[in-house]
Amino acid sequence: PALSGHAAATPDQAGLAIIADTLHVIGAGGWLGSLLVVLAAGFPAAMRLPDEERAGAIADLFTAFSPTALLFAGIVASTGVFAAWLHLSEVSALWQSGYGRTLLLKLAILSVVAGTGAYNWLRVKPTLGTAAGAMRIRASARVELMVGLLVLIVTAVLVATPTPMDMQGMDMPGM
Repeated sequence: PALSGHAAATPDQAGLAIIADTLHVIGAGGWLGSLLVVLAAGFPAAMRLPDEERAGAIADLFTAFSPTALLFAGIVASTGVFAAWLHLSEVSALWQSGYGRTLLLKLAILSVVAGTGAYNWLRVKPTLGTAAGAMRIRASARVELMVGLLVLIVTAVLVATPTPMDMQGMDMPGM
């Protein structure tokens, strides 16, 4: 995708933009993909364990998933900030361009993910190892996955929206 989108069209920094965009997609796929595997395979497998082992196995599963999620989230955040820096001509383009407004919508939806993560860390993690904690983490992980799907939908719009830098190129004489 990076070779045919905004990254490849970035003047003077296309190589770096392509690498960052590729890492951004890998980070997002690692976050949502691993969460989907946890919910679709790991959680059901743990639920088939005997009652006395179930809650502990679910706690172990999500404890093991957390560093993976944080790693991929860090990759997504850092490459996303870099991409915004490349594609926005100035900070005001965030609210003065279609690309910027779509990016702000994406960031607003991502704030729900951050809120879910904070909820998991502060409220759910201390209850892991109990049946109630297992149900709470399953519910909040489903919310996170659904919000992640919304992020992907907004991202599909974002990648089809001309960047402010693209629009500046259209204003040039001879274009």
